[in-house]
Amino acid sequence: MAQEDTQIEGAADAGRATSLRNRRRVGLAVLLGVLVAAAAGLFGPDEQALSTESGSHSLRVEYPAETRSSIVTPVRVHLRKDGGFGDDPVEIAFSRQLFEHLDFQNWYPNPSAETADARWIVYEFDPPDGDELAISLDARTGPNQWFSTDRYSVEVRERGRPVVSARFRMTVWP
Repeated sequence: MAQEDTQIEGAADAGRATSLRNRRRVGLAVLLGVLVAAAAGLFGPDEQALSTESGSHSLRVEYPAETRSSIVTPVRVHLRKDGGFGDDPVEIAFSRQLFEHLDFQNWYPNPSAETADARWIVYEFDPPDGDELAISLDARTGPNQWFSTDRYSVEVRERGRPVVSARFRMTVWP
């Protein structure tokens, strides 16, 4: 008796079934790799710091180098001016684009004034006693963020002119 080769209607042939199974396995391996990388902290949050000096000013900015949507991502600015700040307000300018990625909750201390133009948001702080000013911005990465890597700047200004600045990069993972 001859054996008939029968196939269930709609079922993939052996070669196609093997191909589909292998694709599923690769997909699961990629998904597992992403989960392991996320659990290991590869997609943030990762805070970095940079320092720069110019004349009597030194600036240190602590920022989120890598973050994900809706994660707490504080930004801290430490400014030192040899000889103190005098009576003039301390002007600190941030790239406007930074505020498109982060939702700021509050400032510590709160600025006394703010202005903006197309590129910068400038905050004025009352001059502190002594020669150091520490500012902390309580922030989160905005919701519904997609992958992006952008550069931002922080400038310290005196009478509207930059005296020291720092430039950093932040990557937002989905």
